[in-house]
Amino acid sequence: MRSRQPWRIPLIAALALAFGSLALISGIAYVAVLAGAAGTTERLIVDRAGRVIEAQESLIKNRLDPVAQELEMIAALAAQGRIDIDSPVAIRETLAVMLTQMPEVSITAFASLDLQLDRAVRQPDGSIARDTVPLAEVPGTLERFRELQTVRKAFWGDLFWSPTFKQPLLNVRAPVRRNDGAFIGALVATVGIGNLSQVIEEASPPGTNYFILIGHDHVLAHRRLIDPSGLGLSPTKPLPTIAEIGDPVLAHIWDPQVHSPAIERALGNLGHIVEVDGRRWVFVQRELTGYGPDPWLVGQYVPFEEATSDLDRLMNGAIVGAITLLFATLLALLMGVRMARSIRTITSAAEAIERLEFDRPMHRRSRLREIDDASHSLEKARSALKWFGVYVPQRLVQRLMEHGEDGVASRRAEITVMFTDIVGFTPQAESLPEHETAELLNHHFALIGACIEREHGIIDKYIGDSVMAIWGSVPQSEDHAAAAIRAALAIAKVIREDNALRRASGKPPIRLRIGLHSGVAVVGNIGAPGRVNFTVVGDTVNIAQRFEQLGKEYMKPADEVVVLTSGETLDAVQDRAALGIDLPPPQRRILRGHEQPFDVYRLV
Repeated sequence: MRSRQPWRIPLIAALALAFGSLALISGIAYVAVLAGAAGTTERLIVDRAGRVIEAQESLIKNRLDPVAQELEMIAALAAQGRIDIDSPVAIRETLAVMLTQMPEVSITAFASLDLQLDRAVRQPDGSIARDTVPLAEVPGTLERFRELQTVRKAFWGDLFWSPTFKQPLLNVRAPVRRNDGAFIGALVATVGIGNLSQVIEEASPPGTNYFILIGHDHVLAHRRLIDPSGLGLSPTKPLPTIAEIGDPVLAHIWDPQVHSPAIERALGNLGHIVEVDGRRWVFVQRELTGYGPDPWLVGQYVPFEEATSDLDRLMNGAIVGAITLLFATLLALLMGVRMARSIRTITSAAEAIERLEFDRPMHRRSRLREIDDASHSLEKARSALKWFGVYVPQRLVQRLMEHGEDGVASRRAEITVMFTDIVGFTPQAESLPEHETAELLNHHFALIGACIEREHGIIDKYIGDSVMAIWGSVPQSEDHAAAAIRAALAIAKVIREDNALRRASGKPPIRLRIGLHSGVAVVGNIGAPGRVNFTVVGDTVNIAQRFEQLGKEYMKPADEVVVLTSGETLDAVQDRAALGIDLPPPQRRILRGHEQPFDVYRLV
């Protein structure tokens, strides 16, 4: 019985749903942009400025509001008796847990009716200390405790100085009342201004110039306040001014505004522009209340050119792109993450096959039926083509892929044939182990093959230590003779270079004969119906081999390479001067099996 396949949906249904939705959303976005084109610039400025402040405001609320909520939750648990407020150990452990969960909180404490303060304090090394001290020993605490007896819910109080942390602390306070409303204690949690600045710094993009002011010029949060030491803060001077914080731009926030009608009109009461040392800056700010008796001014500033460059990019269509991208991303997450990845895998695999790259696996399981089947079939094709590409020249494989069998149909063509042969290889190989013989041949053929392929030749076959290569067959080329000659000269060069390395390592040099000839031959599939070779047949092949053999008569003991070519090959070269070689006078030689002599040129 066949195993049950995983649930899959047809690809056409998934694509129709995805692309239809994207088209609809894109159309709506496009119409919306066209409808509001007249006021796009001003709306973008307002939107960007508003989002900057809203993001910073949300960040502050997301970090501080949970502190008050956690304190109220502890107060509710204590009121219900689920936390034993009469046990200093129990209440201190509860407060310590709160510190562990909220790294921005510095101190949590519970003040009982017997005027004792149970505390959990975060130490500079990150550990949490627990203690109980009389309420009267902490300056100002007794007054705040009396104040809490008259309130009903948690609230953020005014800043108070911490001798332990040497900085002012934000603090949220919550009364603890039984269900009948009777006051039984008070809770407090503090956040240092350094911790507040650190929280904003970590959540802000690099280079963000943020600030929080209290009043006109006192700085509550800033990058410099992450470590407020050195600013001379004290109980009588808990916050630095904008002139003391060391920020030359922020110090000029209340300077006379620089007029820029379009941006001023767009920003409205969200911000303004100032000039500092010849450079303009855009400030955006918003008032935030609820975290103490005094309102906060939350803001950021950016260079004027950065603000306007963003607008320029947005004006070039970023609104449509952003909206489309946003919805496309959401749809991809909900409908097609795996589909897109699977399609890309198949596309990459097909491109790899087209480049004749067969080494990496291509199959990845997918719940989409068509994609899964196609990927599985492609993997099988890769395995088959991998071996096909090993035994068949890659240029031939590419032509078969492009044109099918018609691309390699037998025909007569003007071609150039090259034969190479290692001199004295048989006795040399007999003295070597089998693996060294194979390594020597593989290295030698790699050197020769690179030169041939660089000049767009095809290696027809390897015959022992010989190579037969052809030019002008796939595809047909009018300059095949010149390409073959360039390849032969390149082979001669790399053989000499390789021999220098062989001598340096104590190995004997390789001596090579190369023969070239051009003429007409039959090119195409030759063989039985079930097993054919793409090769060339004709007297041109025999003559090229004769030229390689003729090299025996020309090669002297000191020669490493001899390259012989026929006059027919040189006649087929369109521009001999472009070869950059000096041709010696030809010699007339009669080759075995031929009555007419041939012109023989020695190129190397």
